[in-house]
Amino acid sequence: MPNDDQDPQKPSQPKSEQADKVALSLATAFIVLRHKKYRRNLLFGLTALAMFLVFGGVVFLGDKLMKNPIAFVAFWGICFVTVILVCFLAIYDMLIIRKEHQARVESFEDELAAAEAEARILATQEKAKMAAEEANGDS
Repeated sequence: MPNDDQDPQKPSQPKSEQADKVALSLATAFIVLRHKKYRRNLLFGLTALAMFLVFGGVVFLGDKLMKNPIAFVAFWGICFVTVILVCFLAIYDMLIIRKEHQARVESFEDELAAAEAEARILATQEKAKMAAEEANGDS
């Protein structure tokens, strides 16, 4: 009985290679989700793919899909999954945009509060300076 590791007809990968592929896939997904440019490009590509799938399914494959129920369910299932993925990615993008906007607003509010405090100090100093000049002018 031949060993499974040496059988050329049954390709199997060591667990470390499979783990590396999973780790690489997760790292790629993390990078795509974290970077705005990559996320938007993925969103555009998936939206275009969904549109082409729906258009092709209705116009070119409509009759063929109606004759084979398994192909019909499989094709429209793929279309559905693609559209749901686009929706989730769009919602995620909106949440990230909202979070970034809130951070910018808070930063702006902090800068505005610092500018206000500085303006109050300058106004107080200017008022004291004007009062001192007025007192010197009266004497």
